[in-house]
Amino acid sequence: MKMNLTKMLMMMTMIMSATSALSSSSMLMTWMMMEINLMAFLPIMTKSKIMKDQPMKYLIIQSLASSTMLMSILLNSMNESPLSISLMLMGSMLMKMGLMPFHMWVPMIMNSMSWQNCFIMITWQKIIPTIIISQMLKMSLMMLPMCLTLVLSPVIAMNQTSMKKIMSYSSMSNSPWMITSMMNSKSQFMTFFLIYTTINLMIMKKMKEMNLIFINQMKMEKPMKKLSMIVNMLSMSGMPPMMGFFPKWMILQSTIKFSLTLSVSMILSSMISTFIYVKMISPMILSMNSNKKINKKEETKKDNDINMNIMGTLILMMTKS
Repeated sequence: MKMNLTKMLMMMTMIMSATSALSSSSMLMTWMMMEINLMAFLPIMTKSKIMKDQPMKYLIIQSLASSTMLMSILLNSMNESPLSISLMLMGSMLMKMGLMPFHMWVPMIMNSMSWQNCFIMITWQKIIPTIIISQMLKMSLMMLPMCLTLVLSPVIAMNQTSMKKIMSYSSMSNSPWMITSMMNSKSQFMTFFLIYTTINLMIMKKMKEMNLIFINQMKMEKPMKKLSMIVNMLSMSGMPPMMGFFPKWMILQSTIKFSLTLSVSMILSSMISTFIYVKMISPMILSMNSNKKINKKEETKKDNDINMNIMGTLILMMTKS
């Protein structure tokens, strides 16, 4: 990503706004930080050449969600009813994060974004809505949309061939994990978010390097790049030896104590997600590319992604008491 002065300023604003929301105890302050975060992300979106009317669509959806949130706060203060059972607030946050049933805009907008913008949208842009959901809404109210998102988003992703759409549905299925980790504890959220961001960064960096748009393009790549992609995909699905398994395991251990339904949905979601990632990487494993002569140096060259996944396992095993 080429960093000019404008982009650097906007990135700093996004980081500061999310950090302020994380440490704020005021409802209005959190809402303001969410708006600043949105306004900082829009110029980064419009810098991309492939974006046409997508930034405007994104602005309308996010503004509608923010207005609905503000309206729910005002109505609840007038009626003196608790905000934690407000359906209007829940709807606005589901729209903000792109969870079911307000999810259709996520794959549509992500499909025409650059990989860098996709990465920002599915990681950093989810922090503030996650904070609001975990602090303001009851778990019982969020149970149905979270279970629906966990199970249905990987099912819908099965029919997709576009890599960006698959990644968008993958981010949707990981959002309930993020919300649950925040409801459990802040340290658990930080652990999950850090590892989830790292895996996404490695996957999207690799996809940008390979210039991948559709699944069937993977079979043309070099063996080491294929292996790196396989490891990252399995790590994202939460396969036990990989780095992505341990934060999910920690969340499941905490969640199973208070909700069996959510825990079962999480396990089912991970199983279906694993099937999708295996489907994505199966052309790479099964097909042999005989057109290009493979250079021995390239074949033996190690990839940092694989090392990171293996090292992540060891570090998390040491930190987990």
